[in-house]
Amino acid sequence: MFAQPRVKKSTLPPPKKRKAVSAVEEVNFDFDQREDYLTGFHKRKQQRIKLAQEQAAKKEREEKIEIRKQVRDDRKREVEDHVNTVNKLLREAQAADSGDDQEIHGEDFEEWDGIEEKQPEVIDFEDEYIDEDRFTTVKVEAIA
Repeated sequence: MFAQPRVKKSTLPPPKKRKAVSAVEEVNFDFDQREDYLTGFHKRKQQRIKLAQEQAAKKEREEKIEIRKQVRDDRKREVEDHVNTVNKLLREAQAADSGDDQEIHGEDFEEWDGIEEKQPEVIDFEDEYIDEDRFTTVKVEAIA
């Protein structure tokens, strides 16, 4: 009465005609390694914690080094800016001074040599004084 149902085709590729046989002949357990694995959870957890702390410390050190480098670069840049500003002001001052010198030379000004020292006058003279009944002649000479 009922017909046999058809066999469904597999969506997998057809099997190879020769199968590679790789049968494991024997499995050996190392009971010491098994015990270390089963009892070493705490130890491995502590190892992970220690490794994480070391990595955090290393990262912190590198950040400090980077911050110090940045501070040095900022200071260096500020010093360079300051030096450039001072040099600019000096150049402007020199330009102003040279401009004044050009005005002086252009308008027949003499160069200032400082305060002139007076040459001592040669003191050689005679003077006459007349008093009521006396007549006096004074001769003044320089001491050399």
